[in-house]
Amino acid sequence: MSDLDDFPVLVSIDFGTTFSGCAYAYIPQDKIPKLISEWPNQTMYYAKTPTVSLYKKNKGKYEMSAWGGGSKLKKGMQKPEYIHLYKFKTHLDETADLPPWKSPITVPDAIADYLKAFHEYAAGEIEQQLGKRYTRERFRYCLTVPAMWSDKAKGVMRRAAIQAGLINKNDKEDRLMLVSEPEAAALYCERSCNEYDLKHGDRFLICDAGGGTVDLIVYDIAESAEGRNLSEVTKGHGATCGSMLIDLNFGNLLIKKFTMQGAKIQDDVTIPNLVEKFAFALKPLFNGKDDLHLELPWNSFFKSIKDPEAIGIDEDTMTFTAAELKEFVFDPVVTKVLELIRDQLDQARNCSAIFMVGGFGSSTYLLDCVKRAYGHKVRLISAPNRPEIAVVFGAVYAGLNPRKVTARATRRCYGVGVLYPFRVGIDPPTLMKRRVDGLMCRDRFSKFVSKGALVKVDECISHSYLLVYQGAEEAADFKISVYTIDGDPPQYVTDLHESAYISIPNPFTTADLPGDEVSCELKFYFGLSEVKVEATVLGKSYITRLQFNTDSHVSFQRQILFNSTREY
Repeated sequence: MSDLDDFPVLVSIDFGTTFSGCAYAYIPQDKIPKLISEWPNQTMYYAKTPTVSLYKKNKGKYEMSAWGGGSKLKKGMQKPEYIHLYKFKTHLDETADLPPWKSPITVPDAIADYLKAFHEYAAGEIEQQLGKRYTRERFRYCLTVPAMWSDKAKGVMRRAAIQAGLINKNDKEDRLMLVSEPEAAALYCERSCNEYDLKHGDRFLICDAGGGTVDLIVYDIAESAEGRNLSEVTKGHGATCGSMLIDLNFGNLLIKKFTMQGAKIQDDVTIPNLVEKFAFALKPLFNGKDDLHLELPWNSFFKSIKDPEAIGIDEDTMTFTAAELKEFVFDPVVTKVLELIRDQLDQARNCSAIFMVGGFGSSTYLLDCVKRAYGHKVRLISAPNRPEIAVVFGAVYAGLNPRKVTARATRRCYGVGVLYPFRVGIDPPTLMKRRVDGLMCRDRFSKFVSKGALVKVDECISHSYLLVYQGAEEAADFKISVYTIDGDPPQYVTDLHESAYISIPNPFTTADLPGDEVSCELKFYFGLSEVKVEATVLGKSYITRLQFNTDSHVSFQRQILFNSTREY
C-alpha cells in the first residue's frame, strides 16, 4: 500500500487570475471527474467562481469578509475600511510588467486567504456528496500553476496551500501535487485523440488562454502496448496577455468615448460595472463581424454626456461597432497570442493540431484568428468540448496518472557555485584562491541542466562534490546555494543572487574539524512539475525541494563546494 492510499479522494483546484474552479474524483471508481458547478452568491451560471476577495478592517487588522461572488456583490462598498482585491495571482509572475503591490495584505496572504475560503466551501460540497466516510482529512490535491512560472512562484503557491489548510506542513509532499495548466489541458485533450485522428508520432499544441495568462506547450504522442503517453517537445512559454487585458482595453475605450463628450467620471464604480457587464454578457459573443450592444443602467452620470448619439448611445443602449472593438479592444491582445503560437510552432517544426482551451481560449473570435493565421500549417485547429473546464478536469487526470507525461523540457538553467582549478589568463585574478594543492577559482558555475533540455520524469542528474566544513553552527541547517538562470549558463556566479537553496540538517559530527572536506552527492530530478533534490552527505540522504529566499537581495553565507573529480 502506498502512502497515498490513505487519500482516496482526489481534488483539483484551478486557481485562476479571474476565475477559479474545482473538480474531484473518488479514485477507486470515478473515471470521469465531477465538477463543482454551483458557487455561493453567483448571479449567473458559470462553472467557476470569481477570484476576488473583500477585506474589512477590524480592530486595526484587515480580515476577509467575503470572497468569490459574495465579494463582487459588495464591490460597491467604497468606504476606507474595505479593501477589494483581485488579479493577485498575476503578481507571482516575475516577468509581468505590473504596478507595485500596495495593499497591506501581502500577495501570499491574499492567495492563502482566498484558497482557505474556496477550499472550505468546496470540501464541504464534496463531503456532502461522498458521505461521512470521506472527509477532507482523506483528500489529496492537484493545484494548477502556469507553465511560465518560476520555481519561486510555485514555492509560494505550495506554502499558501499549506497556510490555507489544504494539507499540513508535516504531510507527505506528494499529497499536494502542482500541475502546469497547459499540461492539465493536454491530458484533457489527449482523451479525444481518437476522435481527432491523432496518433503515434503526431504533435499537438496546447494554447491555454485564461483571464490573466496565456500558456503554451507542444506535446508529442507516443503509443505502445501499455497505452498512450505524452512528452513535451517545446519548453513551456507564455505571457500575461489573457482576457483581462481585453477588459482593460474596453474600459479605456469607454473612458475615451465619455470624456470626448465632456462627461466627468466622478466615482470609481461606473466604469468597472460596465466592464463587468461587457466581460460576462458581450465578450464571449464577439465574432469580429457583428456589432455589440451594451445595456446601460440608470445613472445620472449619463446625463452629462453632450452628444450621446455621437458615441453610439440610443436611450439605454450603447452600441460598439465590430471594427472599433477589433482595433481598440481585441486585436492588441489577440496579436500577442498569435505571436506566442508562432514561437511554439517554430520550435516544434511540425504540428498536427492546435487546441484552444481556457475561458479566453473558448472565444470564437480568437479561434477564427488562429485558423486564419496558421490554418495553412496545421491541419486541425479546434477548441475541445467545454474548453473552460479543460484545466480543472485535466488536473484530476494528472493526479490519477502522474506519469502520463513522460518527459518535460526544463524552464531554466540550474547550477551551483564551486571551486575549480584556476585557469591562468582566463579566470579573473580577483577570484583566485590559494590552496596547498594549487590555485583554485572560486564562484565558478557548475551546471546541472540547461534551459530547454528534455528530461524524463524519473531521470536523475547527479554530481559529486566535496564540501569544506566551516565548523559547528549550533545544529543550523546546512545550505547549498542553487542558481536558476533564464538563459545560457554563465561562467561565474558572482553577479547572480542565490535564487534558491537546498536545506539539509547539519550532517557533521564532532570528529569533523573546520577545513575538513566532506563528500556530497547532489541528485536533481527536473522531470517533475517541481524540482526535487536528494543530497547524500556522509552516507545519509535528504530529500527536499528547492527553497527560496523571500528577498532575492539577501544572501546567506555560501558553502564552499569543490568539484570532486577536480575536472573543469
